[in-house]
Amino acid sequence: MKRIGVSQLVVLFLIALCTMTFAQSGQGDRISESSAGNFFGVGGRAVGMSEAVVVSVMDGTAIVYNPAGLARIKRPELFGALSHERVKNRTGFGGNVATSDFAKTRLNGLDLTVPVPTYRGSLVVAFGVNRTKSFDRTLTFQSGGGFAREEAVEEGSGGIREWSAAGAIELSPRLAVGTTLTYYRGKENYYWNYIYPGPNDAPVRNVDNTESRYSAVGARVGLIFEANPYVTFGFTVDAPTKYTIQWDYQRETFPPDSSDGLYNSEYHLTHPFIFNLGTAFRFKTMTLEADVGYADWSQLETDPQIMVDSTLSLNRAYQMYFSDAIQLRLGAEYVVPRYGIVLRGGFKHDPLPFSGVQLSNQIEKDRNSFSAGLGFLIDRIVMLDIAYARASYTLLDGERDVSSKYTSDRVLLSVGYRI
Repeated sequence: MKRIGVSQLVVLFLIALCTMTFAQSGQGDRISESSAGNFFGVGGRAVGMSEAVVVSVMDGTAIVYNPAGLARIKRPELFGALSHERVKNRTGFGGNVATSDFAKTRLNGLDLTVPVPTYRGSLVVAFGVNRTKSFDRTLTFQSGGGFAREEAVEEGSGGIREWSAAGAIELSPRLAVGTTLTYYRGKENYYWNYIYPGPNDAPVRNVDNTESRYSAVGARVGLIFEANPYVTFGFTVDAPTKYTIQWDYQRETFPPDSSDGLYNSEYHLTHPFIFNLGTAFRFKTMTLEADVGYADWSQLETDPQIMVDSTLSLNRAYQMYFSDAIQLRLGAEYVVPRYGIVLRGGFKHDPLPFSGVQLSNQIEKDRNSFSAGLGFLIDRIVMLDIAYARASYTLLDGERDVSSKYTSDRVLLSVGYRI
């Protein structure tokens, strides 16, 4: 294993970056970052409402969505959730269409919420671990035949979990505030197998394996204000988070190449502020909520400075090729008191954080998702929630006429037990 310095990291980082981003959209010159603009929903209730719960969150997932919501919990609660996701890809390249898919079932969240006895108002503390980013993806494409053929297989897996401690307090009967302190930890495993015509049209095969380990400390602040019995507002802000990324990269080339080997290094990546604002309307047994999220992903920043070429730094490339993203989430919930059943549905517009500057990196169809869910109250102490969400988007390489459609189908099952 070779320990590499900054100058060598630049070369190898770009080699790995190009292979990974080529696979994701059919081209080799796009700057990418898997952790940017990539949120994985937590909990059956929230996902059933397309995560439009900044205001109306009422279980342990408030650690993630708005810690001020913890103040609503009046009894100790143990919350757990499982997620099952199937990711699919359909890529058209050179007149051929190839498809691939795989599925993963994982622990989605585990939270403990404990109200603290007070003379007035509410004071609640909570602890939990929640999987909030997913790196699962797949792609297969092929074109041509004989010596002119190009084909590839890509597979990425992993994610980031939030290990959190949170607290909330009611400052008045209508105003609650809360804070979450989080240790982020996770990894991405990436595999790329690419065959293409080399010198004299002889086939060349590149096999890349990359493991990126993420860790960081972050903070989230939230508030909820009840304007009247029918309208409530919520707001959260995530402070900029500086990730430490430990990076292991192995390249094998057939025939062998001078760049083959096993390398490792470390660098830092800072995420920008993330803001969320929501409004909820309550009418008897119906809740409607609309949330807006904002982050400027062009403010991604690496340390140490990494140069893409002699004149362009990676930080400048982030500014050029990434953009701000305004997310819209709409959710509805209807309680059927007679049967103890809750019906949910939602829509989320979750734009990819790309600026569209490059012809080879065009968003043909932006990322949107629809969701539906059910909740069952059992013996007034157990809440069982199940949700289904389907998201999709399509990327287009206008230079090479490569179109890749990505689809994700998620099922979440969560249980909340209140003593």
